[in-house]
Amino acid sequence: MQGLGSLLATYAGVLFINLILSLVLWRKQRNPLQRGLVLLWGAAFLAFLAQGAAAKGSLVITLGFSCTFFINLALANLISAIGGVDFPWRRFAAIYGSAVATSILCAATRQPFLWIALPTALAVAWPTIETGIRALHHPTRPLGSSARALIVSSFFFAAHNLDFPFLRDKPAAASIGFVIALLTVFALSLTGNAVVLERETADRTRIAELNRFQVQFFSNITHELRTPLTMILAPIDGLLEGEMGHLDQAQKRYLVPIRRSALRLLKLINDLLDVAKLEERYLRLRIEASDLRGMLTEIVEHATPLARRKRIELTLQLDHSRDDIFVDLEQMDRVVVNLLSNALKFTPAGGKVTLALDADAVEARISVSDTGIGIAPEKHQAVFERFSQADGTVTRRYGGTGLGLALAKDIVELHGGRISLESTPKVGSTFCIHLLPGREHFATDILERRSAEQLSERAARAEDREPREWTRSLLERADFRFLELDDATERRVTRRDRHAKPKATKVLVVEDNLEVLRFLHLQLQEQHEVFLARNGLQGLEMARAEGPDVIVTDFMMPELDGLSMIKTLRAARETAQIPIIMLTARGNLDDRLEAREAGADVYLSKPFSPRELRAAIRHLLQQRGRQVSLLIREHVRSLELIAGGLAHEIHNPLNYIRNAVHVINERVDGIIALLGNLEAPDAERIARLKHWREQIGRMSTIAQTGVTRIDEVVKLVRRYSREGYPSDPLPMDFDAAVQDIGRLIAPKDADPVESILELQATGAQVLCIAEEMHQAIRNLWQNAIDAAPAHGHVWVRTCVERELLHFEVEDDGPGIAPDHLQRIFTPFFTTKAQGKGMGLGLAITHQIVDLAGGVVAVDTVVGKGSTFRITLPLARDRDSAVTVSGGGGLQPGFTGELTPPPFDTPTPAPSA
Repeated sequence: MQGLGSLLATYAGVLFINLILSLVLWRKQRNPLQRGLVLLWGAAFLAFLAQGAAAKGSLVITLGFSCTFFINLALANLISAIGGVDFPWRRFAAIYGSAVATSILCAATRQPFLWIALPTALAVAWPTIETGIRALHHPTRPLGSSARALIVSSFFFAAHNLDFPFLRDKPAAASIGFVIALLTVFALSLTGNAVVLERETADRTRIAELNRFQVQFFSNITHELRTPLTMILAPIDGLLEGEMGHLDQAQKRYLVPIRRSALRLLKLINDLLDVAKLEERYLRLRIEASDLRGMLTEIVEHATPLARRKRIELTLQLDHSRDDIFVDLEQMDRVVVNLLSNALKFTPAGGKVTLALDADAVEARISVSDTGIGIAPEKHQAVFERFSQADGTVTRRYGGTGLGLALAKDIVELHGGRISLESTPKVGSTFCIHLLPGREHFATDILERRSAEQLSERAARAEDREPREWTRSLLERADFRFLELDDATERRVTRRDRHAKPKATKVLVVEDNLEVLRFLHLQLQEQHEVFLARNGLQGLEMARAEGPDVIVTDFMMPELDGLSMIKTLRAARETAQIPIIMLTARGNLDDRLEAREAGADVYLSKPFSPRELRAAIRHLLQQRGRQVSLLIREHVRSLELIAGGLAHEIHNPLNYIRNAVHVINERVDGIIALLGNLEAPDAERIARLKHWREQIGRMSTIAQTGVTRIDEVVKLVRRYSREGYPSDPLPMDFDAAVQDIGRLIAPKDADPVESILELQATGAQVLCIAEEMHQAIRNLWQNAIDAAPAHGHVWVRTCVERELLHFEVEDDGPGIAPDHLQRIFTPFFTTKAQGKGMGLGLAITHQIVDLAGGVVAVDTVVGKGSTFRITLPLARDRDSAVTVSGGGGLQPGFTGELTPPPFDTPTPAPSA
């Protein structure tokens, strides 16, 4: 027993040591294989503790042993990661669950221990055996010797699990079992660590090869890109300098952006090449005792006019300096220019930027301080990472690749120095370069041993297609060195031509890149009046103010991105119909679909063809012109209907007035003549006067009737145009309003029509202008009564469903003819007899419901009746009430469907 106890202690110690060691390695090397080892030894140690706590009894012992299933599961997971095979843990768990159920059934039927434990033992070992066999026979991923040794060791471990049902009841064999367990554990620990070490070594070798390939690739691609860029820049410089004759201003405006864009591309290529060189420590420094004062003074001299155009105060402070500071002037110049350009870029107009140099006995310091937007503390480290920016969102204010500060940090550290940052959001930032004196701190492997003359001679001897001397002179020129400063301080977009002729169409271009903005202006200004905006917020304001015919917008922009701007434009009635072209470098399918769903009419990817852009604008203008022509024709037709309706409705009252005035004038003339005829008998005169007075009274009544009729027409027209009505909607109890209106509905002539009320929306309120909604309800109800036959019926119903109120008016009249159905909401269209209506009632109703955020619809069956339905959103709390805007239909926030409500009471007039 004492020997068995020692084996148990040794076994537990080996498991614990392996667990601790794997955890330590996991903290340093967080890879899938190391994680698999942590899971393996953690499961093994927990399983050992669980087995030691198991009580007596066959089933309890079996369940205590079955916790080794998690060891095999972790081992199978490790093998799957090594062999590249799948790990179906759910299937393994299902097999294990079925085996445990079988063991419980065997224990319940009092079977021997072998039959109780054997199903569980097989299920416990199964994940390791199956995964190991599949990994050994994997056709596409060959295994190394250590990986094969690990799989063989795992097979021994699984076989040791299978001896449990046979040896558990034999105490004499316990020592042998634990010795085997110790051996398998040692084998797994050795082979597992060997596999991890072998895989890490292979990964490092592969990464080193990839890095070497990357550097070689960047070197080759840089050479291949520099050559065509040189052949772009050299001819353009020649053209701009007049080698091919005099160029006018329009030609120069085309060439200058090409040159600047080529310079930017060349700078980006150089930065990428330097990143690759720094990664592999291939970048060499040509250090010398440097005049830092002279370098900083030259930089400030070139930067001061650039800062002045952004209204930024730039100062240089040269407090103290040392003569024993060794730097590569070309590389350090890049670092300082980059820091200074960032300071000018992120400092608003009216701010201050300070470039300072000081030194003490320990180091020299070059600092760049600004009063800009600052950087949040949690992003201080991220700004020095490659391809990282403090603001990486689609609405970022300032562009860039995220390489500048990363390169600056690497170059300074290559000099044996360091770069520090102190920044407070909305206060400013200070970047400081700390440089050590002397040259002893430079590593010898980063110093360029050959002189510039030797490098030039070597380049001249090599077969090279690139004109190196011209390219090198270009890189040393001020317009290339200070290109970043120029971009950071540029504010003017383009000059407006005061003598330009007015154009018939307006195009709004929204783009944050100045060069692209200028190029688009240059391309479109001949045919259109072009308005320019630098971000989405400005574009939104200009779209509302100028009412452009077409909008061209970018996707990623500061303040407000293009997608959000399009959605806002489409949501507003005054800008909803403006055609929009999205012009962006984001060309994947998801972006195109998102832009289309937001409301973009055309999606063009950068780089784009100017001809394609102009063709797209021309097509959208033609399409909009056709829509406007159609709308004008519809308006003209509506005006014809309105004019006809008004002429018809006013003509008869005017005839009444005209005839009445004529009769009155005749009678007045007769009265005057009769009063002047003194010879006529008094009785005759009195009789005539009495008769004429009666006629004048009747004619006056007829004239007043005509005036009243004309007044009603004017009131209806004013109601249709909403003149003089309140515009603030308030909650209104709909059922109460229906009941009030029912008391005012006039019967149909002498034949009564029964109105049946089925109101099921008690207390429900809608947000509307009460006077207008009363008019809409009264119009539908009165029309239904007028349409119903003698002794007919009209059903008036309300109900609430899904936050929507449904109002329905149904009659059993003759219905509406199909050719009239499409025109019933057209102003001044009516099927009533002359003098019975103007045709404005349904048009007014449609407009009232639309302005309340609802919809009105009609169902009809000829010969059986018609049903008019109004669907309105329910009013909520005043704080969360739905905003009602004209022409919007049902407002957002309501989930109701525009389907007929499920009214309970059937009616004899079915709907179509």
